[in-house]
Amino acid sequence: MSSFLNRTMIHPRLLMGSALVATLAIGIVLGMFLTTNTVEAQPETTFDGSAALMFHFVKPGATGDYEAVMQKLGEALNETGKTDLAAGWKVYRAGADFTGQGAVPYVWAIDPVVSGANYAAATIINDIVMPDEMQQIFESYNAAFTDGDVKQLPVQLELVADF
Repeated sequence: MSSFLNRTMIHPRLLMGSALVATLAIGIVLGMFLTTNTVEAQPETTFDGSAALMFHFVKPGATGDYEAVMQKLGEALNETGKTDLAAGWKVYRAGADFTGQGAVPYVWAIDPVVSGANYAAATIINDIVMPDEMQQIFESYNAAFTDGDVKQLPVQLELVADF
């Protein structure tokens, strides 16, 4: 008698398990076909203070690549008429690594900041180059950053004293 009861209980469990597996499979298939693929927007780099510093930590062997991207950034600022951004934007290379990561620190010194303007280098350069060239520039730019934990460090500044 007990074996008869066990067989009758297995059958409903098998049906419930099969129904659950079928529902999951259908959900996965529908999810693959009914979802839309969206491209993420390029991240923005904006500053709201009166001045800003952006530290970039670059691999020692990639300084030439980084500086070439900065040259292209300067061209893009001029060609797109973003002279208000260019007027207060300077790029400096530090004389020594102060990070302990073995990086070459670069500093963007922006004074004055154009409030709300997008200072993302890749976005600005993208306005003047063809897509295939942009891909190469983007890869070169990203590969230049150190493998350490800190690659970029933005600092917004407010003037507290002017001597």
